[in-house]
Order: sequence, then C-alpha cells, then structure tokens
Amino acid sequence: MAAGLVLFAALQKVGAPGVIVPALAVGALILFRYPALTMSLLLVGAVLFEPVDPGLLPTFNSFYVVIQSSLTPIDVLLFLGLAGVLFRFVIEGRRPRLPEPLTGPLILLGLATLFGVITGYTSHAAVSNGDLYHRAMNDVYLILVPLLVVNVVRDRKALRLFVAVAAALAAVKGLSGAYAALSGGGSQLTEETISYLEPVPNLVMLTLILGTAAALVRRQPLPIWCTAGAALSFLALLLSYRRSFWIAAAFTLVLVVIIASRHRGRAVLVIGGVGLALTFVSVAAIGASGPTAKPLVKRAEQLSPAGIEAGRGDRYRIDERRNVIANIEDHPLTGIGLGVPWKVHTPLAESHDRRYVHFALLWFWVELGPLGAIAYLALMGAGLWTARSVWRRHPDPIVQIGAIAAFGAIVGVMIVELTAAFTGIEARFSLVLAAGFGWLAAAWRDLPPPPGRLDAGPR
Repeated sequence: MAAGLVLFAALQKVGAPGVIVPALAVGALILFRYPALTMSLLLVGAVLFEPVDPGLLPTFNSFYVVIQSSLTPIDVLLFLGLAGVLFRFVIEGRRPRLPEPLTGPLILLGLATLFGVITGYTSHAAVSNGDLYHRAMNDVYLILVPLLVVNVVRDRKALRLFVAVAAALAAVKGLSGAYAALSGGGSQLTEETISYLEPVPNLVMLTLILGTAAALVRRQPLPIWCTAGAALSFLALLLSYRRSFWIAAAFTLVLVVIIASRHRGRAVLVIGGVGLALTFVSVAAIGASGPTAKPLVKRAEQLSPAGIEAGRGDRYRIDERRNVIANIEDHPLTGIGLGVPWKVHTPLAESHDRRYVHFALLWFWVELGPLGAIAYLALMGAGLWTARSVWRRHPDPIVQIGAIAAFGAIVGVMIVELTAAFTGIEARFSLVLAAGFGWLAAAWRDLPPPPGRLDAGPR
C-alpha cells in the first residue's frame, strides 16, 4: 500500500498523464469494487503516514495534500468506499447499516455543521469556498467514516481483525516514535527531541496501552509483540512531552484497570468520579498541552498550577478562552460561523490563528453554534455508552477489551481537548476517532439479545 501511494506521488511529480490517468481509473475501479480494501487504505494510511519527522516510517505528506484545491486523497478514498458500499447493497437488494446507537448524535453534528457553513458563508469574514469545504469535511469525516466502517466490519471475525490491525499499527507507531526521540531523528524543539507532535500517534499509542492494561488485568493472553509494542508506546508517549496526554493517560489507566477488574459498588464509582472531576479541573486550570523542549522532570513540574506562569503559551490559552467566551456571549444562538476568526476583546499573550480554539467544546459552540456543542457532547456520550454496552454484553473477550480501550480513549480525548482541540478540526484525528466510533457501532450490532428476549441482537 505505502509503495503504491509513494509511486503515485512520484508519477505525479514526473508528470505523465498518459500513465497516470489509466492507472488512476483502474485503481478507482478496484477500490470501488472492494470497499473493505478502500477502508483499509484510508485508515491505515491515516495512522501510519506522518507529514514530518516520522522516525522509522517514510514521510508522506501527499496523503493529506489538497488535489486541485478541491479534494484530498483521503476524501477520494472515503467517497469511493462509500460509493462501493452503496453499489454493493443496491446489487444485493439489501439496506446499508446505520452506525447505531450513534446515528442520532451524528445527525445532530451534520445539522450543526450545515448551520456553521451557512453562517460562515453569509458572514462578512470573506471565508473562501475551498476553505469552508475543507473545514466542513473535518466534521463530515466524523459522520461518514462510522457509516463506512459499520458496513464493512460485519461479523465477529472482522471485529477481531480490526482490533489486531489497530494494535499492530499502534505498536509500529510506538517503535517508530521511541526510535525518533532516542536517536535524535524526531522533531526538534530547542533542547529536546520528541517522538510525535501530531495527536493521532499519541492517541493510537494510548489506546494500545489501555487495551494491554485491560488484557493483563483480565489475564487475557496477548502475543509478545503486543506487550512489547505497548511498552514502546508508553515510552514514546512519555517522550512526546504532551502534558495533556500524560494527564489523560494517568487517569484513563486507573479507569481502565477498575473497569477490567469488574469491581463494582459505590466506592469504585466515587473514586472514579472524583478522579475524573479532579483531572478535568486540573487540566482546565493549567491550560497547557503543547509540547516544549524542557526535560521530563521540569515538564512534569509544570503540571501544577504554580508552573503556569512559566509559559506564555499557557497564558495564551487562558486569554483565548476569555475572548472566545465573549464571542459566544455576542452570538449565543448562532456562533460566528465555520472558518470565521473570533474577535479579540481582551489582550492576548501571543498571536495565533483565531479560527482555532484550544477548548473543543468552546470551538464547537463558537464555530457551529450551540447545536455544535450539544452534538459534540452527545457524540462523546453515545460513544461511551456504546463501549460500556459492548464490554458488558459481548461474548468475545478480545472485543470486550477493545471496547474497554475505546472507552478509555474517548475519555482521554475529552481530557486532552480541554486544552487542545482536534475533533472536527484536524482531518487525521477526526478520521481515526470516527473509525473507533464505527468499530463500536459494528460491535454493538453483534451483541446477543438482552436477557428475556428471544429475537436476534441489534440490527
């Protein structure tokens, strides 16, 4: 796969339309005919390919580059996969599956995105059509990728294979990230070499760590490469110097261990609830998630509120939050529109792109209106509820562990996005997170009927 995409990029640079056009036509026909292959190319590519400093893996920024100011390769793969699924069902006379029980929140997100596009298009901010399209597509990925996954991953064997491939990809990212940081080949930030700047590898490595921890607690045998990959992923996550991912990992590891141990009762609920509340409050108060070039000990010291004065970036996040809340107060029912920069009401410690907000919930509200904020919370809540249903009722232990890891990853995303927003904003992150939602929906459809019912499980 990687070799084929690299070859395509090379042919593109050489400029040989007589070769490229027929090759693309044949490739598109194959991808249209086999949507499972298309989904694999889309998701594996989104996880493996880094735009810069990938460590052991080749850099392939062309995977995310806009084609003629309209489509990206990931757009093309997604549309081909969905078209192939629809064609297959038309030929077979069957109805496509919906990603239940996430359909409602996804519809809400779609309506909020449409509203944000209309508001942005009619604003006086001169948002270009191309920019508006690509910003909207980041939310569209969240809607369409689960639909693709749930119609491709259709049985228990496919569910287990999805988990195995995801674990293998995360292990590769852990190995590559640890190598990049320790060998000096990773991203350079003044004094330090880090593993990954991008959020996607940190998310997939965190998910592998959580899944491995759950498997160890439940005494589920794992291949040696999985355990080794989790150890390398832990090292690479540590060397990413992302404080919000550190905090998310610390809390979700405790959470996953509690869930996997099957302990119940008020004490466990109280401990988990208090821990979650303290985690959210500490991250929100610190307002820090970006990587810096400080050593691990100094970096850890900045997790305390006393360390906040040391970073202008941390102060900027607090200033940004004040300004964005003021913009929401100015436009509480509509937001300012997708792609529209928020206005500065109070001075900022630094100057950054004002079309971005580090607090995800505030970004969804200010860009898409209150319906966007509701859709974000509903989607995350539905994902957590689905994961809980799967780990409690699915008969396959590997699927249960995958659901526990997914639950922890969603909680981790919500913690991280108190100080660095990626969902619906960053294309790769939206794709990978949406794939996790799609897998949960596929696993939910494979659940046995609840006790007392004789009919089949969810359809």
